[in-house]
Amino acid sequence: MYQYKMKFTKPCYGCLIVFIFIALSLTACGTNKGEGIAPEYHGVKYTGQGTLETKVNVVIYNEDEVLFLQTVKVIDDHPTVWKALQAISDNAEQGMLIEKDQKGQISKVDGIENNQTKKWKLYINNILEDEDLENIGIDEEQPLTLRYIADS
Repeated sequence: MYQYKMKFTKPCYGCLIVFIFIALSLTACGTNKGEGIAPEYHGVKYTGQGTLETKVNVVIYNEDEVLFLQTVKVIDDHPTVWKALQAISDNAEQGMLIEKDQKGQISKVDGIENNQTKKWKLYINNILEDEDLENIGIDEEQPLTLRYIADS
């Protein structure tokens, strides 16, 4: 009976060592160096022409509350503020309608229009921008803020 245990134990250890070796080999083959498959982006995104991906942080405030707070992904070789805002406007589930006037300025967000006392104003990196939104380029991780505030 003692010999039977010895014969059984040696093959088990051998199999165990082979199994561990195979597991370590497969693990080593599966490692990546930060490149490879990333989780799919499920937020608001704009897909235009090109492959450059730019993510910007967008916050939209009305008088009382935050209406939108999210990172927006723009896939386009020439990312602009308007493309990021258009992504929000076009997204039925997470977005809201955003309109601009002939000068390229925001005129209406989520049913709230500019009037004589208050207007939608765009801030990029906390600096007021009043150019045509289609001409303002954006960079990775840049903060965009739309505020409905008193017109000065």
